[in-house]
Amino acid sequence: MTENNNIAEFKSETEKAFQTAWHSEKGGDESWYKLLEFYGAQPLSQKEKEQLMNSEMKIVKGAYPVELRRVYEKIIAGYLLKNDPQLNTVLNEFDTELKVKEYYQKIKPFSGMNDIFSNASVSLNKYSEGMQKEKHQTIKCKNCGAPRLEVAQYDNCLFCGSKLFVSN
Repeated sequence: MTENNNIAEFKSETEKAFQTAWHSEKGGDESWYKLLEFYGAQPLSQKEKEQLMNSEMKIVKGAYPVELRRVYEKIIAGYLLKNDPQLNTVLNEFDTELKVKEYYQKIKPFSGMNDIFSNASVSLNKYSEGMQKEKHQTIKCKNCGAPRLEVAQYDNCLFCGSKLFVSN
């Protein structure tokens, strides 16, 4: 197989994953779960889905961004095994953070300016309880803006899967 075919296949697979996630029902559907299973990507647990459904980070359709990230990671890992220098350049340039963020922009509900300000005031007390006097801010995901959960969440964003903290 030539290098160009590997690149074309990679782009086709990532696009198929994006489209399958985007066109699935809210939270995922049978075709999305088959794709997760095909790649061996871990789906969200029912408890995690319930947390996300009740969070400030709403979706109107599609699979959750964190699950799409997991599929992208599996696709990339599979193509890295091909040891194709030209393909490796494409893989290194594939910005998973940006792709997941673009996906979230397509599945989130449209909100006007009034919704933005009312959402900010409602979530201030929920995620910053006891911190108003100290003028601290809620820790948010750098990629999607989801607030960190009250219970010590220090690894990855539950909503999109980005690393919440990057160590140097």
